[in-house]
Amino acid sequence: MSTAFRPKTAPSKKGSGSKSFFKPRGIAFKGALFAGVLAGALTWGGGQYLMKVDSDGIAKESGMSLLAHAEVIAKEIGNPIDIGKPNQALDRLHKRLRAIPRTTAFILDAEGKALLPGAPEGDSKTLDSLREVSPGVLLGGLGHAKVLEIRQEVRGRLLPLGTLYLRQELPAPIWAGGIIPLAQWTSLISAVFTFLFLSFSMRGVGRLHRVLDRAGAGDFYERAPEVGCYEIRELVKKTHDVMQIVGAAQETAQRVYVETAIALSKTIEAKDRYTSGHSQRVTIYSVEIGESLNFDEDRLETLRLGALLHDIGKVAVPDDVLLKPASLTDDEFVIMKRHPMAGDRILSAIPGLRDMADIARSHHEKWDGTGYPLGVAGDSIPLEGRIVAIADAYDALITKRSYKPAMAIEKALNIIEADAGTHFDPQLASLFVTMKRSGQGYKPLPSSVPAKEPKKSKKL
Repeated sequence: MSTAFRPKTAPSKKGSGSKSFFKPRGIAFKGALFAGVLAGALTWGGGQYLMKVDSDGIAKESGMSLLAHAEVIAKEIGNPIDIGKPNQALDRLHKRLRAIPRTTAFILDAEGKALLPGAPEGDSKTLDSLREVSPGVLLGGLGHAKVLEIRQEVRGRLLPLGTLYLRQELPAPIWAGGIIPLAQWTSLISAVFTFLFLSFSMRGVGRLHRVLDRAGAGDFYERAPEVGCYEIRELVKKTHDVMQIVGAAQETAQRVYVETAIALSKTIEAKDRYTSGHSQRVTIYSVEIGESLNFDEDRLETLRLGALLHDIGKVAVPDDVLLKPASLTDDEFVIMKRHPMAGDRILSAIPGLRDMADIARSHHEKWDGTGYPLGVAGDSIPLEGRIVAIADAYDALITKRSYKPAMAIEKALNIIEADAGTHFDPQLASLFVTMKRSGQGYKPLPSSVPAKEPKKSKKL
């Protein structure tokens, strides 16, 4: 029987540790979202800047013309107002404004009151973000419109009479309406291309993350495909190299632990020729039961090593008790009963063998709860411990010991069958007895001995 160590791997969980951020699609989606927003914002911001530059150019050109009109209007309405002929001033103002499209005007005196009642209605609200684009030409906003404003002093013969405010709404550049659709299309196209590029470039990241997840579970042999952009492929290669080194180191360390424990187990058997090979035979019987129960490879490996090391705690038992050729006294039996817990402590302290500690601790527990060291009963006893208990008892019965001769296999099977439901798990006992009576496995009932009709057992 081979006892070579095979690294134990944890079962993978669907979506285990694979947070969407680390999945290629998750990264691609976030990158596409960022690229789309950035491209849209830059396009819109660039359009706004170009529209400002274009508007300033139009404002300068239109402002010079409007400034000339304002000077003429101020002169034409100043004299009539000064000599008390406001109607004449109004007529001249109306005539001039009709010749200037999209233009309104209002005239205020020094106190901010209308100097010329009845003048064409103009919105006298202060413009937003008012700034000078050229000498005497102001540009501001009124609602969503850009408005050009000229302020011209209206003078009488001796004193200033007030200020003429001439305002003209500037048309938006012809292309201004296309800024938002352009930003939307730019955002969409950038997002799509970024998503495709990142999905292609980083398609190895998801599997690489799985490799790291599996490494955290103790499996250093998972590998990811070397795909994606150059940087990702190099990262995958280096990760594989590291996993190879760590896996080899972990396997070596684990093998050392197992070989050390096996060596300790053999030192026990070396003390007494009657128990030589006992652990190996118990391992064979235990694995036979595990295979009948369809244990997977990992669980079979745990059962194999646990059965092999089930008596490791006997290193803590004094030789005068362990090697006594006669039956033990009550006090000596109390000392002997300590070896399951001693085995639990030894194996629990060895990394990689902690799963086997349960078997060492529980292989002397009984189905009815009268066993030791904890006195647990039924399904509270680990399944592997119940299996080893049957294998241990069977080998002890059919082999010669210093205090008893070897027992016939049929008689040993009868004892195990009789103790089913008290000492042993009844279903496991029935399975084992049926296997041996049907000639299966190691040291079955010889064919020359008539076998009893096997009892039907419920599915475990």
